Amino acid sequence: MGFFYNLLYKNDVFYTRDDPDVVRVALPGGVVRSPQGYGALMSVDYAACVQTKARSMASLPATVVVERRSGRENLTRHPLAKLLNGMANEEMSIAALMAWTVLCRDTFGNAYWWVEWAKGKPVALWPITASVTHDYKPNNPPGYRTRYTVAPGDDHVPAGTYFSNEVVNIHTAITKDGIKGYSLAKLAAEEIGLSVDLERFYRSMMDNSNFHLGHVETPDKLSPQQVDNIKTALKDKAGAGKAGEPPIFTAGAKWVTDQQTMRDASLIEQQKWVLHQVCRALNVPPWKVYDSEGTSYAGSQQSSIDYVTDTIVPDVRLIELALQPVLDACGLRNAQVKFKIQGLMRGDDASRSQFYREMAYMGAFTRADIRDFEDMEPMEGIDRPLFPLNYGVVEPDGSVTVFNASNDQKPKEPADGSQTGMEE
Repeated sequence: MGFFYNLLYKNDVFYTRDDPDVVRVALPGGVVRSPQGYGALMSVDYAACVQTKARSMASLPATVVVERRSGRENLTRHPLAKLLNGMANEEMSIAALMAWTVLCRDTFGNAYWWVEWAKGKPVALWPITASVTHDYKPNNPPGYRTRYTVAPGDDHVPAGTYFSNEVVNIHTAITKDGIKGYSLAKLAAEEIGLSVDLERFYRSMMDNSNFHLGHVETPDKLSPQQVDNIKTALKDKAGAGKAGEPPIFTAGAKWVTDQQTMRDASLIEQQKWVLHQVCRALNVPPWKVYDSEGTSYAGSQQSSIDYVTDTIVPDVRLIELALQPVLDACGLRNAQVKFKIQGLMRGDDASRSQFYREMAYMGAFTRADIRDFEDMEPMEGIDRPLFPLNYGVVEPDGSVTVFNASNDQKPKEPADGSQTGMEE
């Protein structure tokens, strides 16, 4: 055990001495290689957790919201809003960029976007795959103190020094200084290593045809030639393609199955424990990676909401705040990026309908809002809020102003949430 851990911490070939917070691993020769720096993805557990978060984050629509005296306004036609809801650049969609961001951030600790500007407007968001270093110049004017140096450049981002409105820094929640994130893959290296080791163990079992643990017994001492013959017989029957074919031994040798089974070795329990450890490190509930033991349908509804509030919302909030310098550079200091997470929090139809009904009856949502939440086509005449006529407002002097059709009588009892007495 500890194969991945040894590579990550002990092997100088794969360990970057000048940047200890960055994971640089690859599998050795003879084994399937991974892309540079992404050796953690050779663990199915780690890949499943990262992919789960990446797919959730990539599905979120976004908008730019600005606070005005007249109220809040959604700037759906703002250049940044268009980039966050369509093509991030000429080569990739925002969904692809967001998925890359989650993978890169969790694996290396930070993911960086380069904001391409033209005529004072952001026109593209590019992933930075080159090395990025950070420094701070306190004597520079505000907005130009934080600097990011990209050296060398990559296929899309030229080498150079950029300011905070040109490079978006997205880091993990674990950070030493609020700028440099810590790699979750490195923190979970021991568990990821166990996951890789278990997978290699199962593959070795299949390759060696050891579907039943055991050994060879012989009545007499064997000559070197007889030993070689038995080894050849075992080797000829190795591999999944030879499963079920019994080997034929010479010299009275026979195969004896060991008493300890796979169940006795607790390999399944070990695999489940490793999965849970990786899930804890990446803040992903096990049921999201198809370990549904102990999960009921009713409980899964609340679990879905918990996943969004505990895993997705904190990550989304970090990206929203990281994009703030871009909006400031656009002259929108009272604006912010908001990702819409309602789609991930949908419960069953009955619960969702009851929630929408109550929010519409109290005037918090319009019926047009509800159709928008459900990704339905707009409908005319339903964009005004409903108001219960038997509700009243307490005035500063303690009197009650009742809103009803004639406004000449007070309600006998509070509203019950039914449609009676509702009008636009």
